Amino acid sequence: MTLTSLPHDVLYRVLSFLSVREIICLRLACKDLRDLTFHTAIWHDAYKHAKLPRPLGPLDSQSRDFLETTLVKSTQVGVKWNKQALTITSKATWFEPEWSALQGDHWEVVAGLWLVIPHISGPDILCYDLERGLRHIIYHADGAQILSFKSATSEAADGGCIMHAIVMESARSSVSFSHKLLSIRFSSDGPLLEFSMVIPGDVIGMGMSQLSAGKRLLCMSDHLTGTLNLAVDTHTRVLYRFPLPSSIIDPKFDVTCAQETYLKRLIATETHILAMFTPLTMVSQLDEGGNCRAIIQAFALPSAGITSASPPTLELTHEGHCYLDIERVSLLCDSMTSAVTGQTQIKFLTHCMRLNLTKYFAHRVTLSPPLPGQKLGNISLSTDQLFSVPGYANTMKFTTSFDGHARGICVLHNERDGTEFYGFTIDASGMDKPCSGIVGPGVDIKEVEATESFPSYLRMTWNVKLAFNGYLGRICYRKRGQAGRNVLAVVDLA
Repeated sequence: MTLTSLPHDVLYRVLSFLSVREIICLRLACKDLRDLTFHTAIWHDAYKHAKLPRPLGPLDSQSRDFLETTLVKSTQVGVKWNKQALTITSKATWFEPEWSALQGDHWEVVAGLWLVIPHISGPDILCYDLERGLRHIIYHADGAQILSFKSATSEAADGGCIMHAIVMESARSSVSFSHKLLSIRFSSDGPLLEFSMVIPGDVIGMGMSQLSAGKRLLCMSDHLTGTLNLAVDTHTRVLYRFPLPSSIIDPKFDVTCAQETYLKRLIATETHILAMFTPLTMVSQLDEGGNCRAIIQAFALPSAGITSASPPTLELTHEGHCYLDIERVSLLCDSMTSAVTGQTQIKFLTHCMRLNLTKYFAHRVTLSPPLPGQKLGNISLSTDQLFSVPGYANTMKFTTSFDGHARGICVLHNERDGTEFYGFTIDASGMDKPCSGIVGPGVDIKEVEATESFPSYLRMTWNVKLAFNGYLGRICYRKRGQAGRNVLAVVDLA
């Protein structure tokens, strides 16, 4: 019996396990197999199982040709990403008069395709399609002006991308101000404001410097102090408070929260919110790796459901200690729960700078169910060193599908030597295997720009804000262009 003599449903099942590159190679085998590779179902499976940052969805509404083209393009970028020095493959600039109203770095690029600009001191949030040149007003503050804008993005279940933004508004007719949570969905069809909701002032407080988004949960807090501000279940659109500070392993935690300043980092996932606290008085007490001892806690939606309290309170479920540099923490792989042990694993990426090297680590946080007689479950932490680059990397950007596969860049900036890029990929999938990472050779962006006759006024300086998309291998940064106009430089690398 030959492969082509098998029933088509069996062949489709076999082909569903192939990578994008293997599907393309299969077309060269024979005409019958070539014909099979043109079925949409094959590319749906390739999209869902792609071991790389996936192109933007939604999946179900896309044609076979679109899925194949975008997946092949991302695969081609991935083939070159770690095996050679990155080069510029295409470039463009984006000029808009509204940029004259831009203050600071209040802008974001979503999925490498949409430029989002809140009109600070104005009423609108604008969105520009970088591919088709379309302009959208995705939010308008009636009778108010926007004072501040903070956002985080997460992957939607259908492959789209959702931007969650906290907007602070001031009424034009009074001195009062308010906070709103916006949820904006980006798909291949364009941006859409899904919902907006007012956040009570007594819940969010005055300080809000960090925002973290997982597949389901969203959390907001200020960077300092031991208190936590607010969490949102984006599926049900319910606001939650954090409980008052408490700890079993450190009984004085509630007291020290009121007396000391804490360095704090939050990571929101699908099932839990991780909170890491380090008193600044302990930052000097480092371990052999140069990290300090931190308390790590996990919060979840209340097991008893929503109570009559408004808003309801999250439940502290796990607690432990860890030693790590919590200044630079990014979610790498969302919650994965074992049906056998009941353990949940969450993986995140950190980097630290030691002895003229920047080292990158994948940390695996394991949340174990509480033992009989215990109130809280235990948190354990294991670490895999992925790679290192010479010098001090000021910036790290990467794209992940929250399934543990990521593609990114680390950027070394300094005023004397300019800017250098390193491309990397990470595989942190699976609960039982160690995380691994590969980094490619570095490239001086000045040499690349000079080779490509890049306009001198668009050349990157060491202190610019960067946006990055791993599917396209695209970086975006703002520059002051000709005639004093602000410019968004769009550079594709591979």
